[in-house]
Amino acid sequence: MDAIPQWAFYLAAAVFGLELGGVSTIFIQRWIDEQPILRPGRSRCPACGKRLGWLDTIPLLGFILLKGRCRHCGSPIGAQYLLVELSCLAWSLAAAHRFGMSPEWVLYLALGTLLVAGSFIDFETFLLPDRITLGGAGLALAASFVLEDTPTWQDACLGALAGAGLFLLLQQIYRLWRKVEGLGTGDVKLMAMIGAMTGLAGLPLTILVASLTGALGSVFYMVRPGKGGLRGRVPYGPFLSLGCMLYLLYGREIMRWWSS
Repeated sequence: MDAIPQWAFYLAAAVFGLELGGVSTIFIQRWIDEQPILRPGRSRCPACGKRLGWLDTIPLLGFILLKGRCRHCGSPIGAQYLLVELSCLAWSLAAAHRFGMSPEWVLYLALGTLLVAGSFIDFETFLLPDRITLGGAGLALAASFVLEDTPTWQDACLGALAGAGLFLLLQQIYRLWRKVEGLGTGDVKLMAMIGAMTGLAGLPLTILVASLTGALGSVFYMVRPGKGGLRGRVPYGPFLSLGCMLYLLYGREIMRWWSS
């Protein structure tokens, strides 16, 4: 941090967060639409199919300049694009404050962006892509071998096994009890990623936060029209991701406060 002023680092963190948010919106939309993720060419309007200019695709600024509408056909630009970009911006700045200008900030910026993208996909489709969950787990485990401000590789492995194993057990118990799928396999894989990020000690707080926020969020989600009322499905991945991200930022302080 001594090499550059702190304000310059936070400015760079904001830019990186917005850019990753812009890339995430493309990934999310193409994955949902079952289009090639690495398809060459500029982005297109999902309504009229016309190519977007470079100015239109600048994260946040493009949305503001276009007033939330396509330049060509005037169709509204979904609020999802703006929310993804703002979420990545907020995470980048929060991680920068927590980890400073360090390799750990780069790592958790990347992993947090994966969690954000996976959460928005889960909200829309009730699915979590393997390239996010398993890819994120692999990245977190690999980083635990070389970075200091992460769980040790032993703790990361235990966390991944315990997280995935617990949710696999819950999935099977619910399936035997209710004869229906209550917990997706994507959540099991997501817990492998989260366990590798937080380590074994971080799982209880992560799951507690996810349970509390998930209970609150499910009330709103289940009363939405067309969601099946109280028996409607509720995606759990976003709340697990939120619990993980809060633990990474404030978990140590919360554990110290709790133990005292």
